[in-house]
Amino acid sequence: MATKKMTKHITILALLVMSLLWIQNASAQITLQCVKPGEQLLLQPQNDTVWVMDNYRMIKVIETGRLLKLEKEKTALLEEKCDTLRKVINQKDELIETHKSDRQYYEGELKDCRNDAITAAQDAKKYRRRARWATIGCGVAAGVGFIVGAVLFK
Repeated sequence: MATKKMTKHITILALLVMSLLWIQNASAQITLQCVKPGEQLLLQPQNDTVWVMDNYRMIKVIETGRLLKLEKEKTALLEEKCDTLRKVINQKDELIETHKSDRQYYEGELKDCRNDAITAAQDAKKYRRRARWATIGCGVAAGVGFIVGAVLFK
């Protein structure tokens, strides 16, 4: 019977100690506590540093935190825009390279066409001159043949 009472008392004490430790741990996790003018607060930092600030400084810290959050969002947005811009720039650079290679190809084709046209013009001039001489030769031959035929068959 005594051991049952003793076990019961030890269990109750253990539960009390655990609940006190839990309460202390829960109160230690409070990160922000307001101390109004005229009030006192006893602080015993055990695991972390405790900072004491006046109201103005606390407002500045909160504003700085909000501004930091906004700047992080702005930075993320700007990084996204920069990535998009880099993609567009890469696409435009590829398009520029394609246009350069196409331009070189078509300039080469144009140069070949001009050379072919010059050669064709020279050949046409040569054949036109030959045709003129052939026409003159046929006319002279016909005239000479007519005269020879008239002289022979008279």
